[in-house]
Amino acid sequence: MTMTAATSTHQFSLGSSKPHITDRGGNRIDAKANVFPALKGMAISLATIDSKGYREPHWHPNANELSYCLEGRALMTIFSPGANHDTFIIEPGDIAFVPMGAIHHIQNIGSTSLRMLVCFDNEQAEDLELSSSVGITPDSILGSTFSLEPAFFSKFKKSITPNYFGISEETPPLSLSYATNRYKLSLEAFNPQIHTPGGTVKISNGFYLPTLEGLAVYSLFLAPHAVREPHWHPNAAELNYLISGTVHIKLLSPDGHLDSFDMVPGDISFMPRGYYHYIENTSHEDVRMAIFFNNTFPSDIGLSGCLGAYSNQLLASLFKVKVSDLDSLPKYQQDLLVVAGGG
Repeated sequence: MTMTAATSTHQFSLGSSKPHITDRGGNRIDAKANVFPALKGMAISLATIDSKGYREPHWHPNANELSYCLEGRALMTIFSPGANHDTFIIEPGDIAFVPMGAIHHIQNIGSTSLRMLVCFDNEQAEDLELSSSVGITPDSILGSTFSLEPAFFSKFKKSITPNYFGISEETPPLSLSYATNRYKLSLEAFNPQIHTPGGTVKISNGFYLPTLEGLAVYSLFLAPHAVREPHWHPNAAELNYLISGTVHIKLLSPDGHLDSFDMVPGDISFMPRGYYHYIENTSHEDVRMAIFFNNTFPSDIGLSGCLGAYSNQLLASLFKVKVSDLDSLPKYQQDLLVVAGGG
């Protein structure tokens, strides 16, 4: 995989960064505001879990979580308020949502490495782990909680330092009931809601996964030289992860600053809420991107529908052309989202 250094304040080379957490069983690369200052209201991690490895049970006190499986096979369990237990299998193209504060784990049940994108709706998402939480609790308190003698817990290896990752020889019994779940959606199994000559968009928002809160994700496919049309999101920031191909992005900020940069697989980019931008496939190959938003129902205004909303007389005055020069300009009444390249 070719890696490039970030060339913009709105770009970060996630795939080429060193892991922030490494433990027996896996590692995690974090893109939070402390390393990617452009982030606001969002953060993302790339978690790699070895075969038989697991991400220990943990929760996020200040953030909802939405993950996208890049490769591998995992078992996930969420324990949430109301004594709800949700256990399900995650495979490539699946997404999973975890509400803020709900404890959850991810266990690799495949023979190869598991790679997960994990997005949060807070730029400084916090973790608390089960191992360190038990580790600071006196044996007497644990004994009272479970109606056992304190000596029962004296054998536990306890520390305020969490394990994060680990290895388990357990072969979990798998049930057909794990195939579907209210917190999981097989996004890549969908037929795309948007399909044009330039590509497709598979949308997951609160309509398709009702448990979602504060986050959504789209799967974007761009044909060679196609463009995710110039647009902005009135109610959401956008956090992009490039899975395959190469793209060029331009981003216009309200202060008139223009960011223009290229992305390679493993890169992420951040588009603040309401900022004008487009994504262009600059290669002869297909492009795949996972695009996260910090709103359950992200809205969109595209240039195609925008120009269709105004008269040619107004546009002619604005762009200093004759009204007749605009006779062939299509008057789209809604956004196209994805357009083919080539002019």
